[in-house]
Amino acid sequence: MHRPHPIEHPMYLRDHFAELTRQLKNYASFWRPFPFHEPRPPWTEAHPDLVRQLLALPDADLHRLATIPEELTAFLTPHLPFASDLAQLCQLPQFTQQAVPLISPRLLAGIPGRKWQQIEAFVAALPPAPMPILEWCAGKSHLGFVLQHCSGQPVTALEWNAALVGQANARAQQWRCDLHSHTMNVLTPEVDAFIHPDQRIVALHACGDLHVKLLQLAARKGVQQVQLAPCCYQKTADAQYQPLSQTARQQPLPLSKQELHLAVTETVTAGEYQQRQRLRLQAMRLGFDCLQRDVRGQDEFLPVPSLPGEWARTDFKTFCEHCAQLKSLTLPDQVNWAHYEQRGQQRLREVSALDLVRFLFRRPLEIWLALDRALFLQEQGYQVEIGTFCRRSATPRNILIVAARCKP
Repeated sequence: MHRPHPIEHPMYLRDHFAELTRQLKNYASFWRPFPFHEPRPPWTEAHPDLVRQLLALPDADLHRLATIPEELTAFLTPHLPFASDLAQLCQLPQFTQQAVPLISPRLLAGIPGRKWQQIEAFVAALPPAPMPILEWCAGKSHLGFVLQHCSGQPVTALEWNAALVGQANARAQQWRCDLHSHTMNVLTPEVDAFIHPDQRIVALHACGDLHVKLLQLAARKGVQQVQLAPCCYQKTADAQYQPLSQTARQQPLPLSKQELHLAVTETVTAGEYQQRQRLRLQAMRLGFDCLQRDVRGQDEFLPVPSLPGEWARTDFKTFCEHCAQLKSLTLPDQVNWAHYEQRGQQRLREVSALDLVRFLFRRPLEIWLALDRALFLQEQGYQVEIGTFCRRSATPRNILIVAARCKP
């Protein structure tokens, strides 16, 4: 392996993981409480000055601090000195970018601009490897086509959506590309037939249990190389996080799905319309929360199933009546809907402000989870490197794990 920059020393990986674990445990009272559920998380009592400053922030500053981690750290450090230590622990090295061969425009057809930036950076960060490629959770196999073009190696792609598989195979036939896509649920035993020692498995943003299965199968079958950019750790069948590495099991950090989701809440892809839609839904959910607390006479959060974005276009009364029906809650005949809608908007602003403290822990949690995966591969006999492969502006999910089977 040839990366001079990303982390590769075994002890460094373990030390980094141990220090992150210590910090996350020490300051769990700042990131475990969820302001969406708890109007005033317990930490607010000890930091009244910080709360006042957060609640006084203009909307533009709230958005800026929520989307620029460096500025958030600078804002919070005077109140929470550990913020600068967390920022240091989040400094992953960047993989050296190799020159990518000129790509034919036909290979780029249908790839959105930001997705192409991710693919180009991902491919440029990988070491050359003259062996067949297995693309995991391939979608339309945009990554597979680029890798086949750049390496000249055959690509086998696995994807559960049959329509996307058909599109990938039609393009491969049209362009006479050595790529073959298969309809496959990678969580089923049938996937074993596609895993061989003399191959490399690549996955760009495989979610939760899907990439966990990849790592477990690759280790069990002795696959030569694994190159993974993980994503969506909360997409798992388990109610609580199940550590992969022995190191993580010896330093347990219990995580719920809600806490796993915190690790991936930083995004740069949502358009203005989608952001307005999300905020509208959140304000109505919080308004309903205020209403249900009064109706039930219980000052506790009542979880409601996620609703599709179209519900943002409904009026507040209809939204609340639907939520009440979902929870078998009988609402009074007379409700001051304007009052509760206004309270929801006020609560959204408070949540947006107080959530900034939780956001300080997004990247530390994400790196902790990625290190658990890197340590698992290391314990299974792989030489492992971990770092970033692209800028945040392309995707905040820019952590790359590159592993090569150690020679006996």
